[in-house]
Amino acid sequence: MFLYWLEVSGVENAVDKGSGFLFHLNRHVAGSETDKHKHDYAELLYVSDGSLTQHVCGKDIDMRTGDVCLINSGCMHYESFEEDTFVIRLEISDMIIDALISNSMADEQAVDYIKELRKVLKNSESIHFASKDNYDNQLKDMLTALISECGVADMASAYICQGLMLRILWRLGTVYEYAQSRYIRKKINWLLHQEITDFIEDNMKDVTIDMLVERFGYQEDYFNRFLKAQTGMTFTEYLQDCRLNKSAILLKEDSMDVDEIIKEVGYRNKGYFYRIFTEKYNMTPAKFRKYIKEKEFTI
Repeated sequence: MFLYWLEVSGVENAVDKGSGFLFHLNRHVAGSETDKHKHDYAELLYVSDGSLTQHVCGKDIDMRTGDVCLINSGCMHYESFEEDTFVIRLEISDMIIDALISNSMADEQAVDYIKELRKVLKNSESIHFASKDNYDNQLKDMLTALISECGVADMASAYICQGLMLRILWRLGTVYEYAQSRYIRKKINWLLHQEITDFIEDNMKDVTIDMLVERFGYQEDYFNRFLKAQTGMTFTEYLQDCRLNKSAILLKEDSMDVDEIIKEVGYRNKGYFYRIFTEKYNMTPAKFRKYIKEKEFTI
């Protein structure tokens, strides 16, 4: 609703004095193009409605509704439009990135991702995040909230804006597809792998591949191919490995009996668990627990 109000009211900029965020909200008519230009800041361009071609550092990137392009500072670029298109441009200065990285409330994993994203952007000049078939309303809602917060000038607004910016960049890394080279994809694929692993560990008792499909929006075949490339295992094999690793950790902690551990990691068949555990660790769970007590075995 807020984005619609911005469109019809003709507002072009929204600034948060406390955080330094600056937006440009523009509607472009069919057949037009922008002048060639570059900035002393990175630019996040979001296609709110319509489509365009981003001409950046000698590359032509076709973008549709919901797509995002990050463009590095100092990179010459311009856009051309075959239909009426509404875009949101967000200036991302080094000051903002530094603030995100140094934010004491930010998750360590998210901070590592921001650092990696900055490196990749400097190496590649631009990153195209392509939306999937299902339009991502959550990202649009996050941008709407960020723009809205930019109009609030109080002590908390800078921190709220930083949190929203972290969520926006994190969502791009976990939900969107990268139209990038093999080098860049390899650099950032670790994030999706970690997200999948975290989801499996948080839902270990009853997780299924259908739950992953619903959570991340990829097809079952994609998950098997992705995990095979990252770990050498299919989803079923990887889930079993995660469960056995977790059971070994619980055995080491010595706070639960074996039957409780079997249920905790998602198995119902005690005999089956004993068999696969013994195959992996070459001893039964009871002997494993005794061994690590005596030898201070590190898992």
